[in-house]
Amino acid sequence: MASVPDLADLQLLADVATHGSIGAAAAAHGLSQPQASRRMTRLERQLGVPILIRSNRGTALTPAGKVVVDWATLLLSAAQNFTTSVAMLRTTQRHDMSVAVSMTIAEHRAPAWLADMTRHHPEVHLTVTVGNSTEVAALVREGKAALGFVETSTRLPGLRRHRIGGDRLLVAVPPSHPWADRDGIGPRELAEAGVLVREIGSGTRDTLESALAAHGLTLTPGTTLASNAALKAAAAAGVGPVVLSELSLRPELAEGRLVGVEVTGLDLGRDFWAVVRPHDTLPEVARAVMRAARLGNSL
Repeated sequence: MASVPDLADLQLLADVATHGSIGAAAAAHGLSQPQASRRMTRLERQLGVPILIRSNRGTALTPAGKVVVDWATLLLSAAQNFTTSVAMLRTTQRHDMSVAVSMTIAEHRAPAWLADMTRHHPEVHLTVTVGNSTEVAALVREGKAALGFVETSTRLPGLRRHRIGGDRLLVAVPPSHPWADRDGIGPRELAEAGVLVREIGSGTRDTLESALAAHGLTLTPGTTLASNAALKAAAAAGVGPVVLSELSLRPELAEGRLVGVEVTGLDLGRDFWAVVRPHDTLPEVARAVMRAARLGNSL
Protein backbone atom coordinates (compact mmCIF):
# COMPACT_ATOMS: atom_id res chain seq x y z
CA MET A 1 0.00 0.00 0.00
CA ALA A 2 1.36 3.41 -0.99
CA SER A 3 2.12 5.73 1.87
CA VAL A 4 -0.24 8.65 2.50
CA PRO A 5 1.40 12.06 2.04
CA ASP A 6 2.09 14.10 5.13
CA LEU A 7 -0.91 16.32 5.90
CA ALA A 8 1.36 19.27 6.66
CA ASP A 9 2.89 18.95 3.18
CA LEU A 10 -0.56 18.83 1.61
CA GLN A 11 -1.59 21.94 3.56
CA LEU A 12 1.58 23.68 2.37
CA LEU A 13 0.72 22.73 -1.22
CA ALA A 14 -2.81 24.09 -0.81
CA ASP A 15 -1.36 27.35 0.49
CA VAL A 16 1.04 27.56 -2.45
CA ALA A 17 -2.03 27.37 -4.70
CA THR A 18 -3.79 30.05 -2.65
CA HIS A 19 -0.85 32.50 -2.40
CA GLY A 20 0.60 31.84 -5.87
CA SER A 21 4.15 31.37 -4.62
CA ILE A 22 6.22 29.05 -2.48
CA GLY A 23 7.74 32.03 -0.64
CA ALA A 24 4.37 33.38 0.53
CA ALA A 25 3.20 29.91 1.57
CA ALA A 26 6.48 29.34 3.42
CA ALA A 27 6.02 32.59 5.35
CA ALA A 28 2.49 31.55 6.34
CA HIS A 29 3.91 28.33 7.79
CA GLY A 30 6.91 29.93 9.48
CA LEU A 31 9.33 28.23 7.08
CA SER A 32 12.15 29.50 4.94
CA GLN A 33 11.58 29.36 1.20
CA PRO A 34 14.28 26.66 0.70
CA GLN A 35 12.61 24.52 3.38
CA ALA A 36 9.21 24.86 1.72
CA SER A 37 10.71 24.15 -1.72
CA ARG A 38 12.37 20.96 -0.47
CA ARG A 39 9.09 19.77 1.02
CA MET A 40 7.26 20.36 -2.28
CA THR A 41 9.97 18.47 -4.15
CA ARG A 42 9.65 15.59 -1.68
CA LEU A 43 5.86 15.59 -2.18
CA GLU A 44 6.23 15.45 -5.96
CA ARG A 45 8.60 12.48 -5.66
CA GLN A 46 6.23 10.71 -3.30
CA LEU A 47 3.22 11.25 -5.58
CA GLY A 48 5.18 10.46 -8.73
CA VAL A 49 3.63 13.32 -10.70
CA PRO A 50 4.76 16.91 -11.31
CA ILE A 51 2.54 19.30 -9.39
CA LEU A 52 4.28 22.69 -9.59
CA ILE A 53 5.68 24.89 -12.33
CA ARG A 54 8.32 27.22 -10.94
CA SER A 55 9.23 30.46 -12.75
CA ASN A 56 10.52 33.96 -12.05
CA ARG A 57 6.91 35.15 -11.90
CA GLY A 58 6.03 32.72 -9.10
CA THR A 59 4.73 29.19 -8.79
CA ALA A 60 1.78 27.72 -10.68
CA LEU A 61 0.06 24.34 -10.51
CA THR A 62 0.37 21.77 -13.25
CA PRO A 63 -2.92 20.21 -14.42
CA ALA A 64 -2.11 17.22 -12.22
CA GLY A 65 -1.25 19.61 -9.39
CA LYS A 66 -4.70 21.20 -9.59
CA VAL A 67 -6.31 17.79 -9.23
CA VAL A 68 -4.02 16.93 -6.30
CA VAL A 69 -4.94 20.20 -4.57
CA ASP A 70 -8.65 19.43 -4.99
CA TRP A 71 -8.17 16.00 -3.47
CA ALA A 72 -5.89 17.40 -0.76
CA THR A 73 -8.58 19.92 0.21
CA LEU A 74 -11.05 17.07 0.78
CA LEU A 75 -8.48 15.15 2.83
CA LEU A 76 -7.54 18.17 4.93
CA SER A 77 -11.20 18.92 5.60
CA ALA A 78 -11.74 15.32 6.74
CA ALA A 79 -8.69 15.57 9.01
CA GLN A 80 -10.05 18.77 10.55
CA ASN A 81 -13.42 17.11 11.11
CA PHE A 82 -11.63 14.17 12.72
CA THR A 83 -9.69 16.47 15.09
CA THR A 84 -12.85 18.37 16.04
CA SER A 85 -14.78 15.15 16.64
CA VAL A 86 -12.06 13.75 18.89
CA ALA A 87 -12.03 17.01 20.87
CA MET A 88 -15.79 16.71 21.30
CA LEU A 89 -15.34 13.12 22.42
CA ARG A 90 -12.86 14.26 25.06
CA THR A 91 -15.40 16.81 26.28
CA THR A 92 -18.13 14.20 26.59
CA GLN A 93 -15.71 11.98 28.51
CA ARG A 94 -15.01 14.72 31.06
CA HIS A 95 -16.06 13.80 34.57
CA ASP A 96 -17.46 16.54 36.78
CA MET A 97 -17.62 15.87 40.51
CA SER A 98 -18.32 17.98 43.57
CA VAL A 99 -16.04 17.49 46.57
CA ALA A 100 -16.37 18.99 50.06
CA VAL A 101 -13.18 19.40 52.13
CA SER A 102 -12.70 20.40 55.76
CA MET A 103 -10.48 23.39 56.43
CA THR A 104 -7.21 21.85 57.63
CA ILE A 105 -7.16 19.33 54.78
CA ALA A 106 -8.08 22.08 52.31
CA GLU A 107 -5.23 24.31 53.48
CA HIS A 108 -2.45 21.79 53.94
CA ARG A 109 -3.17 18.54 52.09
CA ALA A 110 -5.68 19.08 49.30
CA PRO A 111 -3.43 21.28 47.09
CA ALA A 112 -0.98 18.40 46.58
CA TRP A 113 -3.55 15.83 45.55
CA LEU A 114 -5.58 18.30 43.49
CA ALA A 115 -2.40 19.00 41.52
CA ASP A 116 -1.87 15.25 41.14
CA MET A 117 -5.41 14.89 39.77
CA THR A 118 -4.80 17.69 37.28
CA ARG A 119 -1.60 16.03 36.02
CA HIS A 120 -2.86 12.46 35.78
CA HIS A 121 -6.60 12.88 35.24
CA PRO A 122 -7.16 16.03 33.17
CA GLU A 123 -10.60 14.70 32.20
CA VAL A 124 -11.76 15.10 35.82
CA HIS A 125 -13.16 18.49 36.77
CA LEU A 126 -13.58 18.97 40.52
CA THR A 127 -15.70 21.60 42.22
CA VAL A 128 -14.36 21.99 45.76
CA THR A 129 -16.31 23.43 48.69
CA VAL A 130 -14.52 24.16 51.98
CA GLY A 131 -16.20 24.02 55.39
CA ASN A 132 -15.79 22.47 58.82
CA SER A 133 -16.21 18.72 59.25
CA THR A 134 -19.88 18.94 60.23
CA GLU A 135 -20.66 21.09 57.19
CA VAL A 136 -18.76 18.72 54.91
CA ALA A 137 -20.67 15.73 56.30
CA ALA A 138 -23.99 17.51 55.74
CA LEU A 139 -23.13 18.30 52.11
CA VAL A 140 -22.35 14.63 51.44
CA ARG A 141 -25.48 13.36 53.23
CA GLU A 142 -27.66 15.75 51.23
CA GLY A 143 -26.08 14.67 47.95
CA LYS A 144 -24.64 18.14 47.30
CA ALA A 145 -21.13 16.67 47.31
CA ALA A 146 -20.30 13.22 45.97
CA LEU A 147 -17.26 12.90 48.21
CA GLY A 148 -16.12 14.58 51.42
CA PHE A 149 -12.87 14.83 53.35
CA VAL A 150 -12.93 15.44 57.10
CA GLU A 151 -10.57 15.36 60.06
CA THR A 152 -12.46 14.11 63.07
CA SER A 153 -12.18 11.37 65.68
CA THR A 154 -15.96 10.94 65.85
CA ARG A 155 -17.98 8.71 63.54
CA LEU A 156 -20.36 10.64 61.33
CA PRO A 157 -23.85 9.08 61.26
CA GLY A 158 -25.21 8.13 57.87
CA LEU A 159 -21.82 8.07 56.12
CA ARG A 160 -19.32 5.43 55.08
CA ARG A 161 -15.72 6.43 55.65
CA HIS A 162 -12.27 5.47 54.35
CA ARG A 163 -9.07 6.47 56.14
CA ILE A 164 -6.69 8.53 53.98
CA GLY A 165 -4.12 9.74 56.52
CA GLY A 166 -3.93 11.76 59.72
CA ASP A 167 -2.14 14.33 61.86
CA ARG A 168 -2.12 15.50 65.46
CA LEU A 169 -3.20 18.60 67.30
CA LEU A 170 -0.70 20.76 69.10
CA VAL A 171 -1.02 23.31 71.87
CA ALA A 172 0.95 26.48 71.11
CA VAL A 173 1.67 29.69 72.99
CA PRO A 174 3.81 32.80 72.37
CA PRO A 175 7.35 32.68 73.84
CA SER A 176 6.28 35.07 76.63
CA HIS A 177 3.56 32.73 77.92
CA PRO A 178 4.23 30.87 81.23
CA TRP A 179 3.72 27.50 79.50
CA ALA A 180 6.54 28.21 77.04
CA ASP A 181 9.25 27.31 79.59
CA ARG A 182 7.51 24.25 81.02
CA ASP A 183 8.19 20.63 80.13
CA GLY A 184 4.47 20.05 79.74
CA ILE A 185 1.00 20.59 81.17
CA GLY A 186 -1.77 18.22 82.23
CA PRO A 187 -5.10 17.60 80.52
CA ARG A 188 -7.10 19.39 83.25
CA GLU A 189 -4.93 22.50 82.99
CA LEU A 190 -5.55 22.56 79.26
CA ALA A 191 -9.29 22.04 79.64
CA GLU A 192 -9.62 24.95 82.05
CA ALA A 193 -7.19 27.40 80.43
CA GLY A 194 -9.66 29.05 78.06
CA VAL A 195 -7.73 28.00 74.96
CA LEU A 196 -8.44 29.53 71.58
CA VAL A 197 -10.34 27.02 69.48
CA ARG A 198 -12.25 26.54 66.26
CA GLU A 199 -16.03 26.67 66.17
CA ILE A 200 -18.33 23.80 67.19
CA GLY A 201 -18.56 21.40 64.29
CA SER A 202 -14.92 21.62 63.29
CA GLY A 203 -12.84 18.45 63.31
CA THR A 204 -10.15 20.21 65.33
CA ARG A 205 -12.50 21.10 68.15
CA ASP A 206 -14.19 17.70 68.03
CA THR A 207 -10.82 15.95 68.40
CA LEU A 208 -9.84 18.13 71.36
CA GLU A 209 -13.16 17.69 73.17
CA SER A 210 -13.13 13.92 72.59
CA ALA A 211 -9.58 13.61 73.91
CA LEU A 212 -10.47 15.56 77.05
CA ALA A 213 -13.73 13.60 77.50
CA ALA A 214 -11.66 10.39 77.64
CA HIS A 215 -10.20 11.85 80.88
CA GLY A 216 -13.63 12.89 82.17
CA LEU A 217 -12.95 16.54 81.36
CA THR A 218 -15.04 19.17 79.59
CA LEU A 219 -13.43 21.93 77.57
CA THR A 220 -13.87 25.49 78.79
CA PRO A 221 -13.09 27.39 75.59
CA GLY A 222 -11.73 30.87 75.31
CA THR A 223 -12.16 32.88 72.11
CA THR A 224 -13.74 30.88 69.31
CA LEU A 225 -12.84 31.67 65.71
CA ALA A 226 -13.68 29.92 62.43
CA SER A 227 -10.32 30.67 60.79
CA ASN A 228 -7.02 28.95 61.52
CA ALA A 229 -5.15 32.09 60.48
CA ALA A 230 -7.17 34.25 62.89
CA LEU A 231 -6.59 31.82 65.73
CA LYS A 232 -2.82 31.80 65.18
CA ALA A 233 -2.69 35.58 64.99
CA ALA A 234 -4.67 35.88 68.22
CA ALA A 235 -2.40 33.38 69.99
CA ALA A 236 0.76 35.16 68.80
CA ALA A 237 -0.72 38.43 70.10
CA GLY A 238 -1.08 36.90 73.58
CA VAL A 239 -4.85 36.40 73.66
CA GLY A 240 -4.39 32.82 74.88
CA PRO A 241 -3.06 29.35 74.07
CA VAL A 242 -4.26 27.86 70.80
CA VAL A 243 -4.98 24.26 69.80
CA LEU A 244 -4.61 23.55 66.09
CA SER A 245 -3.21 20.99 63.68
CA GLU A 246 0.56 20.78 63.79
CA LEU A 247 0.39 21.15 60.00
CA SER A 248 -1.20 24.56 60.40
CA LEU A 249 1.22 25.68 63.12
CA ARG A 250 4.47 24.77 61.35
CA PRO A 251 5.26 28.25 59.97
CA GLU A 252 4.70 30.01 63.30
CA LEU A 253 6.73 27.40 65.19
CA ALA A 254 9.58 27.59 62.68
CA GLU A 255 9.68 31.39 62.91
CA GLY A 256 9.52 31.36 66.72
CA ARG A 257 6.27 33.32 66.92
CA LEU A 258 4.68 30.40 68.75
CA VAL A 259 6.09 27.59 70.92
CA GLY A 260 4.69 24.07 71.11
CA VAL A 261 3.54 22.77 74.51
CA GLU A 262 3.29 19.06 75.34
CA VAL A 263 0.18 17.81 77.13
CA THR A 264 1.08 14.83 79.31
CA GLY A 265 -1.08 11.76 78.81
CA LEU A 266 -3.43 13.31 76.25
CA ASP A 267 -3.78 11.70 72.83
CA LEU A 268 -4.34 14.46 70.31
CA GLY A 269 -3.82 12.34 67.22
CA ARG A 270 -6.60 12.14 64.67
CA ASP A 271 -7.42 10.54 61.35
CA PHE A 272 -8.35 12.05 58.01
CA TRP A 273 -11.33 10.39 56.34
CA ALA A 274 -12.95 10.32 52.94
CA VAL A 275 -16.71 10.05 53.47
CA VAL A 276 -19.50 8.99 51.11
CA ARG A 277 -23.14 8.05 51.46
CA PRO A 278 -23.37 4.38 52.52
CA HIS A 279 -25.43 3.11 49.59
CA ASP A 280 -23.77 5.11 46.83
CA THR A 281 -21.74 3.14 44.32
CA LEU A 282 -18.36 4.79 44.34
CA PRO A 283 -17.55 5.73 40.71
CA GLU A 284 -14.04 5.31 39.36
CA VAL A 285 -13.52 9.07 39.33
CA ALA A 286 -14.17 9.18 43.10
CA ARG A 287 -11.77 6.30 43.61
CA ALA A 288 -9.14 8.22 41.65
CA VAL A 289 -9.62 11.25 43.90
CA MET A 290 -9.28 9.07 47.00
CA ARG A 291 -6.09 7.47 45.68
CA ALA A 292 -4.63 10.91 45.02
CA ALA A 293 -5.70 12.02 48.51
CA ARG A 294 -3.97 9.06 50.14
CA LEU A 295 -0.79 9.85 48.22
CA GLY A 296 -1.02 13.54 49.09
CA ASN A 297 -1.53 12.78 52.76
CA SER A 298 1.49 10.52 52.88
CA LEU A 299 3.83 13.38 51.96
